[in-house]
Amino acid sequence: MTDGAMTDGLAIHGLRFDEMVVTSNFSRVYRAWDVALARAVAVKVFHLDPEREATLPYPREVWRRRFIAEARLLAGIDHPHVVRVNGLDHLPDGTPYMVMPWYVANLRREIGRDKDDAHLPELERPRRVSPVRAVEIIRQLCLGLAVLHAKGYVHRDVKPTNLLLTAREGGAIKLCDLGMAKLPDELSQALARRGVWIGTPDYVAPEQRRDASQVDDRADVYSVGVLAYRLVSGKLPDGPEPPLDAQIPEEFARLIHAALAVVPSQRPTALQMAALLSVIGSESPKAGIARMC
Repeated sequence: MTDGAMTDGLAIHGLRFDEMVVTSNFSRVYRAWDVALARAVAVKVFHLDPEREATLPYPREVWRRRFIAEARLLAGIDHPHVVRVNGLDHLPDGTPYMVMPWYVANLRREIGRDKDDAHLPELERPRRVSPVRAVEIIRQLCLGLAVLHAKGYVHRDVKPTNLLLTAREGGAIKLCDLGMAKLPDELSQALARRGVWIGTPDYVAPEQRRDASQVDDRADVYSVGVLAYRLVSGKLPDGPEPPLDAQIPEEFARLIHAALAVVPSQRPTALQMAALLSVIGSESPKAGIARMC
């Protein structure tokens, strides 16, 4: 029997809750079992910590509306590298929740945390991946981002924990969590307070730090550059052209540095990056990777 304390006593018809697996400033994610379909699902429930709410630039109702907008956005995208939302509803008290496929891990499991600490368990210490694996991860991410960008969305929070994996080892990437996304509609205008920045400090573009309301798709590309460097080096970049190991293919190294350009217009688009990475991957002598799209 499920321990109610592990699932906050949630009850939704047709679902058996197992445990809460992730909590953030705006939501809680639970692993559950869809009884009728006999499969695991992820249930994301809107949750805004009252203490955290006092420090946020926007009221609760705006974040609740963004949660619903995120669900509808993801439900309307059918792409192999973007998480799909299969259901949106409300709890008896009016709290919205969405139902998504269950994935076994996120990218942090594969690469550990970003910053080392001698007290961290071995599995959580920073690790790099092979250049071949890094190329494929970034290629898949860029394909997912390109779909969002074509619709006018800017993710604004690209980072390892927002990239789900279809398998614990070598899994395909599924971009998730558009709670911070810049949306091309009236809801986005409600959040267009100048001078406010949102995102994850180690991954945001310089212009996003200054004013998140004015960024375009190139801000996501900068975050991709940070992630690419993190994948191949095992650490976060320091400066716009951080040194890279000689084993990194020259074309890939140039692309990483281009994505990290301080001036947004000097960065490639996500679609351009995906195209270049497809070429780099196909030319690699070890590129025996099954294409996922």
